[in-house]
This record gives sequence, structure tokens and C-alpha cells, in this order.
Amino acid sequence: MSKQLEIPFEDIYEDCIMCGKKTTTLKTAHVDFRYGYVDGAGQLCRECYLGENRNLITVEGRTILDTPNDSELGAKVRELYWESKK
Repeated sequence: MSKQLEIPFEDIYEDCIMCGKKTTTLKTAHVDFRYGYVDGAGQLCRECYLGENRNLITVEGRTILDTPNDSELGAKVRELYWESKK
């Protein structure tokens, strides 16, 4: 007789990257079929995804790789942030 691996119920769902609470998204769900998934950041719960306090921006990988100076990179990220607010 084989033993089944028991996974606690709460461990099958993703955690929200902003507030930390459990989402309704299964960890096994492909990112293309997820609601509230942000590329490069992770899974958000419904409230954080729809909320006005969502302050996530996406920075292209090339920007990071092409800017070896951390101070310059920080300035570029800050510029992207303010551009996203327009």
C-alpha cells in the first residue's frame, strides 16, 4: 500500500506579493491563465490587483544589464516610476 503525500490545504495557493495573504490562485496554475499575475513581480490577490495602492512597475531586463552602476540604475528606475504616474 502506498502512502499519499499530504499537502496542507493552505500550501496549494499562492501568497500575494503585496499583502502576504493567500490568493485563490493555485501554485500549479500556469502564469498565462492567472488573474492578478504581474510579470517580473509575482501573484497579487484580487484586492491588491484592483486596488489603488498598487505601485508596481516593470523594468526591462536590458535596462538592468546595461546599467552596471547601481546609482544610475536607481535613477532610471525612479524615472520609470514617475513616468508611470503620468
